[in-house]
Amino acid sequence: MDGNGVPDDSGRDLLIRIQAADGLAGIGTVIGLLLRRFRFDYFKLFAARSVSSGSLREHLVLTNVPSTFIDGFDAIGGLPAAPIRIFDTSDRLVYQWHVSDLTEKAMASPQVGRLMTLLEGHGMSQGAYAALPTLDGRKHIFGVYGERAPLSPAELDEFSFLSIHLLDRLEALEKLRGWQQTGMSSLEIECLIMTAAGLDTAAIAQRLSLSTRTVNYLHGSLCRKLGTDRLEHALTEAVRLGYIT
Repeated sequence: MDGNGVPDDSGRDLLIRIQAADGLAGIGTVIGLLLRRFRFDYFKLFAARSVSSGSLREHLVLTNVPSTFIDGFDAIGGLPAAPIRIFDTSDRLVYQWHVSDLTEKAMASPQVGRLMTLLEGHGMSQGAYAALPTLDGRKHIFGVYGERAPLSPAELDEFSFLSIHLLDRLEALEKLRGWQQTGMSSLEIECLIMTAAGLDTAAIAQRLSLSTRTVNYLHGSLCRKLGTDRLEHALTEAVRLGYIT
């Protein structure tokens, strides 16, 4: 990352890979490259949905932390899946930590003391978190862990830049999956996005190389699939469901 906040060549390559990821497999590949770049060993990518289960596994979309760590975490019980600090703010958040930061809390909580021992025993004494809130109040959270020196200010800035893009891409993929679950085609999705951007039927037809009659048909299909009878209501419903912003 240079002085203007622009990533260097390898950082730009990572950003391109993030933006090109078309599923969880692609996201996982990019995370592997991020770990190597910042010299961390493990990661946890948390589900943005709320989960009632007490198992850490149920909170994770992807991870490479050892099963023994997850089992040990679950055995302690009563701990939040991610740090309370992340849930206490509505803003996006990136910060790093060291296991020693938990010392004071461990004096009042045996559970936190056991967590410190678990982290140290699995080579996860140093870490960083990035969180990105969604429009409906949920949070995408990405954590990395290992045994390295604290990130320098420049490294933390770059970690923030790339992690937020990663979480934003994950959110976009979740929206796409939500669209697909409604039965909307990729052409209908494009039409919906252009309509939300203010393009009229003629402009959309020109952009998509379609007739205006076909665009009107797509609008009607969108209304049916979103359970509305008017296009403006379909747009409102799409915003409510988080498909468009």
